[in-house]
Amino acid sequence: MTRALEVGCIQLFAPDVGKPLQWRLLSGNNRESGRAVAQYQDVESCREGVRRVQAALDRLTGTVRRTPRNQWVWQLLDGDVVVAVAGREYDRAIRCEQALDAFRRGLRDAPITTNILVSNARRWETRAVGPSSIGRAAFPQRRQPL
Repeated sequence: MTRALEVGCIQLFAPDVGKPLQWRLLSGNNRESGRAVAQYQDVESCREGVRRVQAALDRLTGTVRRTPRNQWVWQLLDGDVVVAVAGREYDRAIRCEQALDAFRRGLRDAPITTNILVSNARRWETRAVGPSSIGRAAFPQRRQPL
């Protein structure tokens, strides 16, 4: 796919402070490529969840399926357990398959950001985590809801 996806990152996010975290792969232009299904209670367990999926990529199975709205989505499975899903729907099966392949390539070596995106209704903001986080996040403060 595009080089933009290759220089993406993994973003941790939560609906509010103190709520469970999830992670998603963002492309170089900050578009969501795919996201985890699991939720995590803290930052370290979320980061560990990312690392587990990255380490298991070669044995995970990808599937593409049609939605009731005649669109296409992909899933990444560990046995019978869905671990990641498409960030959006696709109009063609081939585009969905290409997006799944791009997600796998992008996730393999993507860095995990040091900030957490916290959403509250229509406003989005980021909160730095850990001693290595300095200043504001690289992501805009206002974003569209997921």
